[in-house]
Amino acid sequence: MSIEFHCDHCGRLVRTADEHAGKRGKCPTCHQSVYIPSPQEDLETIGFAEESEEERAEKERAQRESDQLAAQLRGETDDVPEDNIGLADGADASIYDASLPVDMEELIVDYVLAMADGNLDEAEQLAQQIKSKRNEANDIIERLSIDEIPPRRLARVPRPLLQGFLRQLQAGE
Repeated sequence: MSIEFHCDHCGRLVRTADEHAGKRGKCPTCHQSVYIPSPQEDLETIGFAEESEEERAEKERAQRESDQLAAQLRGETDDVPEDNIGLADGADASIYDASLPVDMEELIVDYVLAMADGNLDEAEQLAQQIKSKRNEANDIIERLSIDEIPPRRLARVPRPLLQGFLRQLQAGE
């Protein structure tokens, strides 16, 4: 039997013998040093491990902080009300105001990350914004689909999952 995993650096699928589990080796594509997981570790990195209450609370706190900083940088306000932060659980989507210039690639990356994290409400709101500029979005989706090395923020998303989310977004589902 063999171990299959994706290189942390280039995202390519790597196969190696079970005897190398838990060691470091070189990716045959990019020649970077990679950790070779055991089959059990590989399942855990895909996201089967449950998120603890502390981890979820920390993610929410970090998201609120990020939203506040984004609003401040845009000059919207010095203090964003607590009930207007984030996009989860019916929160206001003003962070992604359509009247502001938007980096479409960032929206698409945010969509993929929201889908990978299971934040479906946020992903749906992002998808609506992306669909409003279909031509620009399709060009970027096509490029991201064929890029050998995805943007750095997407490194933790397995390549097949990334491809599926991009196809889903392009199809408009």
